[in-house]
Amino acid sequence: MSFPAFFADAPAITLKDPLAAFLGAPADGLITYRYEDAVRLAGHSCPTVAGVWLMTLRALRALWPDSMPERGAAQVLMADDQTDGVTGVMAAVAGLLTGAAGPGGFKGIAGRFCRADLLRFDSGTGAELALRRLDTGRMALAHYHPELVPADPEMRPRLQAVLAGSDDPEDHARFTLLWQERVKRILVDFADQPDLVRIEVR
Repeated sequence: MSFPAFFADAPAITLKDPLAAFLGAPADGLITYRYEDAVRLAGHSCPTVAGVWLMTLRALRALWPDSMPERGAAQVLMADDQTDGVTGVMAAVAGLLTGAAGPGGFKGIAGRFCRADLLRFDSGTGAELALRRLDTGRMALAHYHPELVPADPEMRPRLQAVLAGSDDPEDHARFTLLWQERVKRILVDFADQPDLVRIEVR
């Protein structure tokens, strides 16, 4: 399996996970997540996956500005219903990083480490995604503006050609190249651009 080379340059994050430490895998409880982990989970790489990756990383760092973020210690609050648009995909990636899960999630051990019901929808926060620390109640609201990194104008006609059943291998090759080039610009070239992902802490 070969991922695009730029995946290695995308922001990564190391989290401490008390449940992982408790159960000894890994023993120190420190887990590093990279963008390719989100791609494995979602099954694809796109501006949505890239965006929620950046939103969740930034929100975690905003809630733990002076220490390593803790997995399993924050609620994930999605603005929309789970069935709306790409909300389910975004929630899955946010859940990967935070450990937050819906009703079917891990129920905990003797009242500790519960991950169930930490993922909520129709939250009414006004942000596509928000994280709330369980201990302090402090909240980080994330807003994503992918329109600041537009696609190459050539990408749409190439996509249309592929969807129409084009037999020209160049159409598909150019489409995938241009598609991932936009993802690269979001994740690498513009990752630190403050207007791409805005975080509001309350």
